[in-house]
Amino acid sequence: MARAGDGKQRSNRRKRQNLLQKRVDDDELDDFINRARKAGFQNHRDFLDALISGEAGFDRRERHDLLRIKGELGKQGSNLNQLTYAVNAGRLTVMSADDMRIIHATLAAVEQASAEIRALLA
Repeated sequence: MARAGDGKQRSNRRKRQNLLQKRVDDDELDDFINRARKAGFQNHRDFLDALISGEAGFDRRERHDLLRIKGELGKQGSNLNQLTYAVNAGRLTVMSADDMRIIHATLAAVEQASAEIRALLA
């Protein structure tokens, strides 16, 4: 820790001379507080600090949304697998080759989207 008279450089945090301000009406403040809560912050001032420091809460919300999408894709993939299994087991006989091609292409797209979301979440 730097002490008075030791010649060491002081932290920039001690030299905070700039003030950021913005006046908002009640509705704007309520919206900002709600955005802060949705981003995972208990206090809207902490959210403002995170925005200013570059640790914005947007990542938390995006991560939450990606996890929800990934879960939904998993359900859709499971449904497609069940449909494909039923066709291959002979329980569904009204499917054309074109229908099967679409099912397999859709399943591949769901798996690809899930893989991309997993990569984003890593």
